[in-house]
Amino acid sequence: MADFKVVVTDYVLPNFDIEREMLEAVGAELVLGQCESAQQLVDIAVDADALINTYYGPLSDEVFAGCKKAKVCVRLGIGYDTFDLEAATRHGVMMANVPDYCLEEVSDHAIGLWLGVARRIPLMNSTVRTGDWTVNRMRPVANTRGQTVGIIGVGRIGSLVARKLSGFGVQLIYCDPYVEEASLKGVDCRKVELEELCRESDAIFVHALANEETHHLLNEARFKQMTKRPFIINTARAALIDEAALEAALEGDQIAGVGLDLVEGEQLPEGHPLLAWENVVLTPHVAWYSEDSMIALHSMATQEIIRVLEGGVPRSLLNTEVDTEARR
Repeated sequence: MADFKVVVTDYVLPNFDIEREMLEAVGAELVLGQCESAQQLVDIAVDADALINTYYGPLSDEVFAGCKKAKVCVRLGIGYDTFDLEAATRHGVMMANVPDYCLEEVSDHAIGLWLGVARRIPLMNSTVRTGDWTVNRMRPVANTRGQTVGIIGVGRIGSLVARKLSGFGVQLIYCDPYVEEASLKGVDCRKVELEELCRESDAIFVHALANEETHHLLNEARFKQMTKRPFIINTARAALIDEAALEAALEGDQIAGVGLDLVEGEQLPEGHPLLAWENVVLTPHVAWYSEDSMIALHSMATQEIIRVLEGGVPRSLLNTEVDTEARR
């Protein structure tokens, strides 16, 4: 019999071979769940020592009250909007994420979306396949050099985007109330308020954390402030942008184009208005992906679990005020 039990709340990844091998080495059993309710999760995790979470949430009082043995829950990714951190802290459950497994991939993808929509690359690719090799449908396209690029949120990914964009000959500005200018040392990136960023930017990259404060951060009022018709690039969370306001901004010619790796509901239904725009580039929530990042994600999340099972604390502990001895 295994010494520990680790439950996966839900999953979309093809296998958990890395987790299983690493956990078996420390005497832990891995159980895969595909939970759609708190009760389903409690039913399979009532005796679990740890949880690995993908999309199911919120993990709140009902879950933690029912999983009284659980010491830690690790989000299999960077964002942790599926966590109720206050509830976890009340129940003495340590919560962690994997904040640095795909920084290069997401920052590259964001810049790729910008270049794709600004240079109209996907449109040109489809155009030549119809036999049209002229420049006509590409017009107009502006030179990106010398433009002002605004970055909303300069955490690990946003700051890396700023460093990479610094070689493109653009003027960089950013908005982040939790980051001082000194943290971007070595990059010429000026801190501004969100209103100024919306007004001055030729392209806006969204890299903020999704929470109540940032829900629909880009909304109707913000789009109306965008006097320079910027490109909007989002590889963070869909909830940061009011999708209806985004569609209206496209209709009203308030923005020049959009690059999205995420949409509300994860997929757009057939016939959705965003699918009809030639200046909208969409990818299916894959900015994080590479073969290397997949391995890193699995192994780094499991390492956090093992640290706790062996008596330690996660390196990426999110609720730092939690009593780490509460469920020992």
